[in-house]
Amino acid sequence: MTPAGTPPLLDVLLAHHVALLAIPAIVPAVIVVGVVLYIARKDRREEREEREIIERAFDQETE
Repeated sequence: MTPAGTPPLLDVLLAHHVALLAIPAIVPAVIVVGVVLYIARKDRREEREEREIIERAFDQETE
């Protein structure tokens, strides 16, 4: 009970047990996304370097 003239206390919303079980799945998912992005960036960088090497080789042949 609340004294007269004071607003009633609000219910405290607690996390549902399903949400608590899902939280540990977030960390591995973030790690997997990070690894995939790292591999994609590395692959694109190597592809760009390889393309530059080939272009320089063709430029030297034409001179």
